Amino acid sequence: MKNITLRSILAVAALSAAALSAPAFAQEAAPQVHSLSRAEVLADLALHRRAGLDAHGSSEILPVGNADHERRLAEYQRLRSGPEYLAEVRRVGGAPSTVAGEAGTQRVQ
Repeated sequence: MKNITLRSILAVAALSAAALSAPAFAQEAAPQVHSLSRAEVLADLALHRRAGLDAHGSSEILPVGNADHERRLAEYQRLRSGPEYLAEVRRVGGAPSTVAGEAGTQRVQ
């Protein structure tokens, strides 16, 4: 009887140690942090300015409900999601293959 109890205790201890050293399957991978290239940041800034969003200066109060701001924001979003963005990245010296999130491109680091 003592032999069976001792074996049971040792088996439980061995399984516990193995479980603690094994990776947990429920853990999720750490989220990938996307870093923009210098060309991507400069292109985004140029499109922001082209849309006229810098005309109002910096303010901590958001222009909610301002029709002019909403129009400018829509223009910025159109430029940023269209071919103008890739053209601007190229203009500032970036390679289109480094633009993250673009179809058919890969991030080069």
